Amino acid sequence: MDAVSSAALSAGLAGDMDATAFRLLSIRASSAPRDSAGRDWLEYCIGQGKNLIKGYRRGDLQTVRADVEKIVVALNERRRAFKATTGAKRGRPPAAAPKPEPPESDE
Repeated sequence: MDAVSSAALSAGLAGDMDATAFRLLSIRASSAPRDSAGRDWLEYCIGQGKNLIKGYRRGDLQTVRADVEKIVVALNERRRAFKATTGAKRGRPPAAAPKPEPPESDE
């Protein structure tokens, strides 16, 4: 499968995702990774903006594509959950307001 058809597939599955969403960019036949055996290896590439994740899976194209699409969905769910909880800034808590001074008494 080439990068163009894979990107088109991912774009169709993306639906309401924004420009920073993870997307499956390509899946292609590959030789076995170092220290691995077998001939049925596929290399996949997931993109998010300028970031790339490259990985290897062993199996047929249909199974590997389904597995990698699950990874993409999980990454996007994690990203959305993180974005939803990042309303408050991390780090030092805001400074407390100064306590009002008690009124002076005329003794």
